[in-house]
Amino acid sequence: MYGISNVTVVIPCYNDGIYIMEALNSILNQTLKADKIIIVDDGSKDETKKVLASINHDNVIIIYQENQGVCKARNNAIELAETKYILNLDADDYFEATFIEKAVEVLNNNDKVAAVGCWVKILKNKVLEKEIKKPSGGSVKDFIVINNGIASSMFRKKCWEMVSGYDAEMQNGYEDWEFWISILKHNYEMVILQEPLYTYRQKMQSRNKSALNKYDYDLRKYIFVKHKEL
Repeated sequence: MYGISNVTVVIPCYNDGIYIMEALNSILNQTLKADKIIIVDDGSKDETKKVLASINHDNVIIIYQENQGVCKARNNAIELAETKYILNLDADDYFEATFIEKAVEVLNNNDKVAAVGCWVKILKNKVLEKEIKKPSGGSVKDFIVINNGIASSMFRKKCWEMVSGYDAEMQNGYEDWEFWISILKHNYEMVILQEPLYTYRQKMQSRNKSALNKYDYDLRKYIFVKHKEL
């Protein structure tokens, strides 16, 4: 199925030159094509810049910025997007070919759904783990204690505008959890496609691990104070 999807894909990239083409190709090979793909180079080293410079595709825009972190990178790209829907993708991960088509269908057919994610395959040391991560999505009450969504989901741009984007104060992680809470508390829901259509690359060192190991308490406290009324 080909057509106007009303989707902009946003891919922040920080020193992920060895993975970015796999991420990008997973979007270029979708059954329903994205209108635009915006890659944000967040102050990467020269090796990654060389890979990005080699990309030549009508639908792909590359923005270069000083290192400002993933929240600013996403916000800067989403600001430029002219479509109804935004799809996040981390530069070291990738989607199965049907994700955009299936996610767009859900958003087109239900105004109460703000975001669509899916089940997740974990890639560790180049091998897919047997276990599939199965977030449940739902309403804001399902996000109070645990993040029941995934960062790389599709959402309505108007919802991003409504909450003034990603909170750039959250430099150390959990920004996607806070983002979902901010949106879902306006009586929206997140739907999770019950298929593993996304592959997450688990690295030895990652921002997610450091968030959990070093900053978990402070980040949770920040979210709690910001959304105390819940």
